[in-house]
Amino acid sequence: MAKIVNTHDVPRLYSQKDDRFRYEAVKENVLGLRNICGEIVVYPPGAAGASHHHIGTEHLFYVTEGRGTMYIDDVPHEVKAGDFVSVFDGERHWFKNHTQETFAFLELFAPVKYQTIWDNPDLK
Repeated sequence: MAKIVNTHDVPRLYSQKDDRFRYEAVKENVLGLRNICGEIVVYPPGAAGASHHHIGTEHLFYVTEGRGTMYIDDVPHEVKAGDFVSVFDGERHWFKNHTQETFAFLELFAPVKYQTIWDNPDLK
């Protein structure tokens, strides 16, 4: 059966490093989806994530707000609201919000069982 869920009604997880946060919306326990998972990730001005890659999944990103830099295997790519980005199994990636505006994106994973490898676990 179809479900409608608002981001204000799902868990919000906060980074221990900075002011980034994520809405845990696209999860089996929230929407009932078993073959795709993901979340909405929000980067306040100046925030940056840590370099990592995934084993066993592909990523689809859709930028919903603002603009920022996405690094894929250390190559910077400017992304903005309306952009789709695909990242494949094993490609290292991370984001930085270099603006004074909020930068946010929806990220989806398929399949849902995968492993995340952090280049420096202390920075995640």
